[in-house]
Amino acid sequence: MKIFHCADTHLGYRAYSRHVPEGEPDTGLNLREADVYAAWDRLIAAAIAAKPDVFIHAGDLFDRVRPSNRAIDRALEGLHRLSQAGLPTIIVAGNHETPRLRETGHVFRLLRRIPGIHPLFAGKPEQVAVGDLLVTGVAHSGQLAERVSEARPDPDAKLNLLVTHGAVSGIKEFRNSELNQAALPDATLQGGWDYVALGHYHEFTALGHNTWYCGSNERFSFSEEKEPKGYAMVELPGPQVEHHEITCRQFVTLSYDCQDKAGAAGAGSSLTERLLTQLEATAPDDKVIRQRVWNISREEWSTVDRRALLQAARGAINYALNPEFSDTTVELQAAPELRTLLEEFRDYLAGQPLQKPAERDWLLQQASELLGGKP
Repeated sequence: MKIFHCADTHLGYRAYSRHVPEGEPDTGLNLREADVYAAWDRLIAAAIAAKPDVFIHAGDLFDRVRPSNRAIDRALEGLHRLSQAGLPTIIVAGNHETPRLRETGHVFRLLRRIPGIHPLFAGKPEQVAVGDLLVTGVAHSGQLAERVSEARPDPDAKLNLLVTHGAVSGIKEFRNSELNQAALPDATLQGGWDYVALGHYHEFTALGHNTWYCGSNERFSFSEEKEPKGYAMVELPGPQVEHHEITCRQFVTLSYDCQDKAGAAGAGSSLTERLLTQLEATAPDDKVIRQRVWNISREEWSTVDRRALLQAARGAINYALNPEFSDTTVELQAAPELRTLLEEFRDYLAGQPLQKPAERDWLLQQASELLGGKP
């Protein structure tokens, strides 16, 4: 039996200030949001071409609890294509689309009206049979570990598959909790499943011979810069698991160390010229770029022509210039414009009445990935 395993499409995601230019489809739409829809379209096309026995989406179909009308429309369009192609489709709810309050209602209720589409969002084990395969899905909830522990393979089924969405404690990237994230202790994933299809971690990763994160099909931060994106094709019994890559937006980090004088190209030129040379060599058009300048003094930083660098990177989807100063002590009289955005954001967060320390830590970690520097 052939299974198409995907997750973390995050329809409705937005970032940066660039928009789709005039004359192109989705004119005026946030460009990163358009990237996510394009990746979803490629995913659906790949599934229809592969003709699997079942299509499984392991959570975070949407990026938020209340997705926009456009995000819902694009989701329904793709799911109708799967339905018309005769592909049984099972989707479990992830943490991004699961409301914390019951009275909010769940967007997945809309998906139940499409023939052959099985949205699972009850927060407890739910089962869908597809031929010889019995799929047990456990949607995100505050008691995810307990609910997954309650799920059991059916001894009368020829093949048993578990699908859920959460952070397995053994993966170091989950030590800093994401908002609304639920933990899955390793022990909850044991128990004789022919395959465990996981979502939430955006990199294609094996946790055992039968347990896999399929990864996301787009990049959402610089931490995913070097990861291939796509989906997993699974053959049962086995399982035999193969990752298939999908084209997506390129992220590039450039690093320049001001202390590395010997290795610096164009050592006789100004710092601005050296940074321009590095930036232009990476062909920044249509990429998300951050340029990190290490061990720079505040005096050197004041000489950098940031307008020239921004002009050179004007074709990038986003360009961030991130200095890491060598002189960490600053006089109180220092001009405020010498502070980095990350420093400003850290001070701002310190004064906000957040309910949980983990929320402040998570926000600071996201800001550090976007702006550069240490949280």
